[in-house]
Amino acid sequence: MRSLRQLSRDFAFAAFLLPFALTFHGNAQTNAHLTLQDLLSIEPIGESALSPDGKTIALTRAGQIVLLPSEGGWPVPLTSTVGGKSGLAWSPDGKQLAYASQGSIWVVSVVGGAPHRLTNAPAGGGDPRQATDRVPRWSPKGRWILFQSGRRGINSLLVVSADGSVTSFLTSAKEEAENGRWSPNGDEIVYVTREKEYFSGRLNLLKFDAHAGQPIGDPVVLYTSPVDRGGGWAIRGVGWSPDGKTLATTLQNSGWNHIYLLSAKGGEPKQITDGTFEDEDPIFSPDGKSLSFISNRGLLEATNLWVIPASGGEARQVAKFDVPGITSQPQWSPDSKRLYFNHQSPIETSDLLVQDLAGQSQPKYLTHTTPKNISSTSRVPERVTWRSKDGKEIAGLLYTPRDAKPGAKLPAVLWIHGGPEGQDVFNSDGWAQYLAQSGYVVLEPNYRGSSGYGEVFRNLNVEDSNGGEVDDVAMGAQYLVTRGLADPARLAIGGGSHGGTMVAYMVVHYPDLFAAAIELYGVVDRELFVERTNPSSSIRWMMKMGGAPTEKPDVYRRANVLLQIDKEKTPLLVMHGENDPQVPPADSAFFVKALREHHKTVFYFTYPDELHGFAQPAHRLDAWQKQLAFLEHYINPKFGTTTTSTEEVVFPGSDKQANAHNETK
Repeated sequence: MRSLRQLSRDFAFAAFLLPFALTFHGNAQTNAHLTLQDLLSIEPIGESALSPDGKTIALTRAGQIVLLPSEGGWPVPLTSTVGGKSGLAWSPDGKQLAYASQGSIWVVSVVGGAPHRLTNAPAGGGDPRQATDRVPRWSPKGRWILFQSGRRGINSLLVVSADGSVTSFLTSAKEEAENGRWSPNGDEIVYVTREKEYFSGRLNLLKFDAHAGQPIGDPVVLYTSPVDRGGGWAIRGVGWSPDGKTLATTLQNSGWNHIYLLSAKGGEPKQITDGTFEDEDPIFSPDGKSLSFISNRGLLEATNLWVIPASGGEARQVAKFDVPGITSQPQWSPDSKRLYFNHQSPIETSDLLVQDLAGQSQPKYLTHTTPKNISSTSRVPERVTWRSKDGKEIAGLLYTPRDAKPGAKLPAVLWIHGGPEGQDVFNSDGWAQYLAQSGYVVLEPNYRGSSGYGEVFRNLNVEDSNGGEVDDVAMGAQYLVTRGLADPARLAIGGGSHGGTMVAYMVVHYPDLFAAAIELYGVVDRELFVERTNPSSSIRWMMKMGGAPTEKPDVYRRANVLLQIDKEKTPLLVMHGENDPQVPPADSAFFVKALREHHKTVFYFTYPDELHGFAQPAHRLDAWQKQLAFLEHYINPKFGTTTTSTEEVVFPGSDKQANAHNETK
């Protein structure tokens, strides 16, 4: 058992304060107030695809496809059909768009008309998120559409003819394949394949018969990545040079993600970027002279758009912003003179921008999706660092209430990201902003295991679940107290997925640290998890644990919260989706059962028809409201409404109330 007083003996911290992080007034209005409905109403720009002539951009928004002039203007809706849409791909002649919806591949004319369904196969077994047809990519000559499907129970690559009359499998029934890319002339396809023996990915090249729509011979192995011992890293795809001779990809062979070039005939990759930062998503310019990529150079919790000569050399940042943010999805204009990309920051939701590469002009916003109530209330968080118990430096993002009085010790919430290979970054984080506005200090720690800080840091938690990563978070809580921001008696913790797992770890590892804990769809028994999760996730986690449960029983035992329930003291709110294919709902059910058998304080809610996380707006709102009621009851009670009973948390939603109490003692 460790208390805050004991932790403080060996605590040391260092904080790096960004110049813009203390305050950002922008269009702030003193009477502005962020609401949960504001968070639900956000409709940021999702996927986008530039037409072959560079004149039109197709976007997904609110479940439909809209068309926007590439110079900016009023978006015109193209579709009005049911079901979300993803994987937008223009036909080479610019007359049609292919996309995935309702588990099938569709095409629609860009001049309007009813979409045409090209595939209609039943979903495969296993993870429903990957069980259907998706990610269409048009062949350069427009006759075939390459797509990815889980209809066999694993990821396979297929083609369908543009009229839907012919569908063919390209990969074998036993081969896990994804991220297929056509060569410029359309007679070859490069793709990533993964097996347990090469779980970090292998690049295969497949010859394609464009007349028959069939593969020619067996695939050729171009490159096999060294296996990441933690299982969390894999090749995510490649890009072809316009002449079809070279491939660009991201590898971590240097210990950090960097850009490598590979001959289309195979051979050793050539590294063209280097440094203690992450470079990703390389794309050749249409003229073949340059590569664009995304990098967190300069600030590891933010990304920007960069360009480098195609053969390597000095990279330059091409789009600059006053506030740090996240840049993604770059696309070249056909003349190689401009780059289109998505960008978001703590004070703006995701928008589409364009950057002229000539001169030093500022990027131009083509869309403006940030609601006024968000732009006027949001603040840029502070990047802070502290030392964990073993001396490792841990970074995090700190949100504080705008009107906090100097010296006031406030209730604080540590919100833990998932993965564990996730990373809290300078993005649009409505939940953190809402909590800070509601009077809470919010700390988002990037504990060991997080991405963005290189391979070594990301794998510090291998064979150490419920170990150093837990100390990283505990010392983050101590940082808040030592700095004078947080009341040590009013600390809470919450998180989803591996963030939920971390919450479960914390309440048994540091039982006196938190006054309330919110555990969302997390793992409490890793052996149960690897038995019941999807195959890819099972392999990944057995790698992270150092082997199967029979090979590393002590590692699994240390990570099993169910064996340590007697240590737990913190009131818990547990939530889980009933159809979760990633973390078995049984994990939460067994957790709650064990807590109740040991007469612990726990409130438990499940949500029907939800997968990993809560996607339905009504469920998201309900979950937020219940989490706020829980936090208010335990660490931020209103004067005159408190009670000494742990049985009387007033949760909104009477239909759920029967599932929200403890077993009678």
